[in-house]
Amino acid sequence: MLKTLFTLMLLPPALFAEMYYVNTSGGDDNNPGSQDKPWQTLGHASGKVKAGDTVTVAPGDYPEAVVIAASGTEAEPVTFRAGPPRAAKVKSFKVSGDYITIEGFDIANDASQNGFGIHCGEAHRKNARTGNRILNNFIHDINGTAIYSGTSGLVKDNTMRNVNRGVFANSGTVVENNEIDTLVPFMEEGKDGESKPKKTQYNFFCGDDIIFRGNYLHGTQEKHLINGMGACFFTTYDSWLYSPSRRILIENNRCFDATHASEPMGTAKKESSHITYRNNLFVNTVYVGVMPKGYEYVTVENNTFINCGAYPVWLQNDKQCKTSVVKNNLIAYIGRERTVEAYGWKAPDAGIRFDTEGPKPDCDHNLIFGAENRNYGPNDITAKPLFVDPDNGDFRLKPGSPGIDAGMTIGDVKTDLRGVGRPQGKAYDIGAYEHDPAQNQP
Repeated sequence: MLKTLFTLMLLPPALFAEMYYVNTSGGDDNNPGSQDKPWQTLGHASGKVKAGDTVTVAPGDYPEAVVIAASGTEAEPVTFRAGPPRAAKVKSFKVSGDYITIEGFDIANDASQNGFGIHCGEAHRKNARTGNRILNNFIHDINGTAIYSGTSGLVKDNTMRNVNRGVFANSGTVVENNEIDTLVPFMEEGKDGESKPKKTQYNFFCGDDIIFRGNYLHGTQEKHLINGMGACFFTTYDSWLYSPSRRILIENNRCFDATHASEPMGTAKKESSHITYRNNLFVNTVYVGVMPKGYEYVTVENNTFINCGAYPVWLQNDKQCKTSVVKNNLIAYIGRERTVEAYGWKAPDAGIRFDTEGPKPDCDHNLIFGAENRNYGPNDITAKPLFVDPDNGDFRLKPGSPGIDAGMTIGDVKTDLRGVGRPQGKAYDIGAYEHDPAQNQP
């Protein structure tokens, strides 16, 4: 008997983890939560779970704003999983515990402005939870932010549609392979009495060591973008309660339709630094492309900028320029006359711009078409890039493009936006896409 008790004491806690079930059909919160006798509500389940437990939720409509107060651990998270994916509908999840996984739900909540889909807290408000994983959810029609990540979170494979803001990411978080389709702005009354769209973002970050990778951002209506809506793909600001941001990596994202590609503000506390843009496709931004303000150590490498406002890359002071890198980027304007007429851009004053009287950034091997080449780099090229099908959003390079084998080797850039290895020829290609003849790609 003593030997048996001793053996039980040595068993890892995960062996005592439970599998629970929730089902609107035949469920009852007085049941034990087993597969044949499930609970009826997620709210009841959230009060019963402990580290290592999993709650499987059957298809159905659960009109609940679910609050999860339990915590898992890094090795033993608490998991709420809809099965099959996206067939269980809820209003929202408010997570006040750590190491919680929320996977596969259909989440919609249009009840009020400043609502949310999944809220794991915000570091600047001192309520951020840690280690939470938000996976493969469909979050839509939210009059607020779709996902607040908390710290050291994972936001992956989610679809967000018709939301006011996509993701609010805190320190240590990875935001990967999500789709954010159409930002819907709050409307506010201007000084002239007219209703105008309020500023928002596809992704907002606050803190250090944050990664945005492989996301698809698109769909915000042009009428909002040209009528005052400020919408960035990736941004922050270090004023009020928000902290500086450092070591931010933005790579392999496809981004269409915003006012700015990325205009993070680090001008208030003056401590933000090290932001990297790598292998991204930025298309159709009204005002500018990448323009970090107050940041030192800005790296812009192997990106493709299409119709990105007045300045696709704009660095703005001596300190920033001295510490920054701009290499292997492809900048092109297509159908520019129409966009100038619509947005009021100054057509000749475009391309890469550095505002400094001192040392320039390490800038070279960029390809520029339809804009001014200021000759910052001795190997910068002015030429038509020869895209595969730009009218349909295919900005890969055709055979014979001047961007093929015209870039320089960059140690941290080993693949292109799709994961194709670099280089495929004798040298790196310019832009986000590496021409790959071995795969019979055009």
